[in-house]
Order: sequence, then structure tokens, then C-alpha cells
Amino acid sequence: MVPGVAVLAFVAEMVTGQGRRQGRSLVVSGFFRVRFRRVVFPQESLQLSVASMPHGPEAELPFDVTCDGDSVAQGTLKVTEQG
Repeated sequence: MVPGVAVLAFVAEMVTGQGRRQGRSLVVSGFFRVRFRRVVFPQESLQLSVASMPHGPEAELPFDVTCDGDSVAQGTLKVTEQG
């Protein structure tokens, strides 16, 4: 099984990677209202969806993680821009 904290780490890495591609230094400072819906195994592929970071120093972005169309986790993450 893939631990829930690893699923959240995938989401955080996706957001910081998006920021780097846009020339922004984004930091995930927290997760809240997270719901884990089902167990994930290492061989399964995950699809991650996170709202885009708007202009401004911080935002709360909803996210959703799915596997083969089934919800794995969803919630909101707080993102701040440094620099």
C-alpha cells in the first residue's frame, strides 16, 4: 500500500513543479479538509488535479487524486509564493 502522506507528497511536488515551470517559487504550507477515499498500491497509476495558482502571494487550492476514475483523495492545500 502507498501511505496517504506519500499521496500528499505527490500533490505537493506537482504544485511546486508547476511553479518552477512558471518561474515562481511556490511552497506548500499545509493541507486541510483531506479525505482519503481508497487504498492505492504501488503498481497503480494516479491522476492528480490541482487548481492553478492565481497571481498573489498565497492561495488555497482544491485538489483531487484519482486512480482509474475512482477518487483516491481530495482536499485543499495552502500554497505561498516566496521571493
